[in-house]
Amino acid sequence: MNKLILPFIFVAFSAITFCVEANNEKEKEKNWGISFSGFVKSDYWYDSRQVVASREDLFLFYPAGKDIDKQGNDINASPGFNYSAITSRLTGEIKTPSAFGAETSGIIEADFSGVTNESINTFRLRHAYGKMRWDNSEILFGQFWHPMFVVEVFPNVISLNTGAPFQPFIRNPQISYTHFYENFNINLTLLSQRDNSSDGPLGFDNSYMRNTLVPNVHIQLQYKGDNHVLGAAGDYKVLRPRLATDSFEKTNSYTRDEEKPVKTNETIDSYSVMGYWKYSDKNFTWQCKGIFGQNLTEHLLLGGYAIKKDDHETGIEKYTPTNHFFAWGNVIYGTNIRVGLFGGFAKNLGTSHNNTGEYFARGKNIDYLYRMAPSISFISGPVQISTELEYTAAAYGDADSKGRVKNSSEVTNVRGLLTIFYFF
Repeated sequence: MNKLILPFIFVAFSAITFCVEANNEKEKEKNWGISFSGFVKSDYWYDSRQVVASREDLFLFYPAGKDIDKQGNDINASPGFNYSAITSRLTGEIKTPSAFGAETSGIIEADFSGVTNESINTFRLRHAYGKMRWDNSEILFGQFWHPMFVVEVFPNVISLNTGAPFQPFIRNPQISYTHFYENFNINLTLLSQRDNSSDGPLGFDNSYMRNTLVPNVHIQLQYKGDNHVLGAAGDYKVLRPRLATDSFEKTNSYTRDEEKPVKTNETIDSYSVMGYWKYSDKNFTWQCKGIFGQNLTEHLLLGGYAIKKDDHETGIEKYTPTNHFFAWGNVIYGTNIRVGLFGGFAKNLGTSHNNTGEYFARGKNIDYLYRMAPSISFISGPVQISTELEYTAAAYGDADSKGRVKNSSEVTNVRGLLTIFYFF
């Protein structure tokens, strides 16, 4: 009898074990893997004049300055319109088993806006990152928003520019460490550049940072409460605009000889500081941010740097950063019918030193910018229909030797925008 019972117990135990393991495997299959979401998005817009923008003018910066013809007419005082669906988006959310005692997760996200105007309609990477989260700390690695964007506090507007050029708009390859303590967290991030790069002698290029061997360093302290988010941050970066001087011609009373390039190690350092605040409850959100920043071209903001002086014997250049102040505020109210108002202001504070007048910068001849943008959205299930009116003014003038713009006058653009989202 015992000989019959023992095999039966063994078979029963094996069957139970198999079922338990099978259920565990099903749970793993259920929780691990990648799930997709995103939206189809279509934009329709009209501008009252020509604009400075990217992606076939979908990403609006500010109105173009006056371009006067021989009869005294402003060529840029001409309206335009366009339709686009290039920012339709696909997001893959990844769930995986734990590693090194941490919960792991990740995101891969792309759209069809391309990296440049020439590559519009091509699939391009927006975000690709992994995270490891322990009880009191987290590491993020990959490509994600620059910490100056602040994912908890950014303008809730309809326009693709998301508040630029008053709000930073940039994604970077990075490695980020965050430590959490009660309602506070402190973050240290080291970043390089990819799609959004600094300006320089080669145009917009990430080699200026790569050649310094120094990553962009960012540190940020943040408080999160039930209804409030507050934070302050500091940012530092170094660029090496040239490895060598351009070949040039040395001239004196006797000779005019073409000279070879000269190696240069000159760099440009820049600093930025930022503060922000957000209050929100069920139906209402108020948020604002202020930035004092140097050389923030890659953030799609005004500014950059200028040549401070050059050595006439060697051609080696020294540089000075631009200084700008940026501020914005945003209020949103409602759920299924949501109204919003955005206001932004940017001011050119000049360069840190006298300069030669040669810049690698955006908006070097703009004294100030401001924008007002009311919006309304109607939301039903997976569909959102939104309209927004952007009034943007730019004060163009002449930059003096310190980079401060004088004798400025405003030009304005009114953009009417209609956007339809279909979320899935």
